[in-house]
Amino acid sequence: MRTLIRFIQKYSNLLLFILLEIIAIVFIVQSSNFQRSKLVGLNRQVTGYLFSKVDGAREYFSLKEVNQQLAYENVELRNKLGQISELMDSATVVSDVQHSIHYFYVPSRIVHNSISKQLNYITLDKGKKHGVFRDMGVISDQGLVGIVLESSHNFATVIPVINRDFRLSVKIKSNNYAGILQWEGVSPQQAILTEIPFHVNILESDTVLTSGFSSIFPEGIRVGKIESFSLEKGNFYDIKIKLSTDFQSLFHVNVIRNYRQEEQLNLEDRTR
Repeated sequence: MRTLIRFIQKYSNLLLFILLEIIAIVFIVQSSNFQRSKLVGLNRQVTGYLFSKVDGAREYFSLKEVNQQLAYENVELRNKLGQISELMDSATVVSDVQHSIHYFYVPSRIVHNSISKQLNYITLDKGKKHGVFRDMGVISDQGLVGIVLESSHNFATVIPVINRDFRLSVKIKSNNYAGILQWEGVSPQQAILTEIPFHVNILESDTVLTSGFSSIFPEGIRVGKIESFSLEKGNFYDIKIKLSTDFQSLFHVNVIRNYRQEEQLNLEDRTR
């Protein structure tokens, strides 16, 4: 109480001035419709501004939940489109889902990611309990990510494109010539494409896609674009690829489950 009295005594002149200003404003507003409308309009502007800032802050803090929801919705749509496509290509419709669709996508979140090593790897928050096993492909909305190396009950590790041990068959979109994608260990934004013969017509900025020549990835997933090429090693091009996936900002991915992978691999093993 004494503190309040001392405060009033110290700032008595200022408080009296504020009180008189408020009284004057009240008299002005009550005596003039024009002034009253101006004050109401100002009050609405201030209130609207404050509410917009509060809503903006609330929306920002909810982005993580929104992104998670969008990621799951994208996977659900991808699975439905894949199922529709398979049924349209099939002459007969079967009831078993594992026979009626070719690929199924499992949404996952990255819990660990390295980009500065020669043998980078990614850890996902999905494992065997969720249907994620070794040698499954991993993609994102940006494009190719990598291949599952191992999985436990709840987690899985992935060899990304930016790992020196990564190899995959890919193709150039404009001419369908296929080569091997690999990483030189220099930049997380670049890879190289080998085994493209010198007689092939190549253009910079041409798109590179998965070839579909493995049982891991379907055909046509974005890999990147041709950044430069040369013929320094004889009969094959040295092609540098600008990767479409930004591994540093990667968060949500999809694991690809190929229901026909085992059948294909068993047949190929018997053939060999």
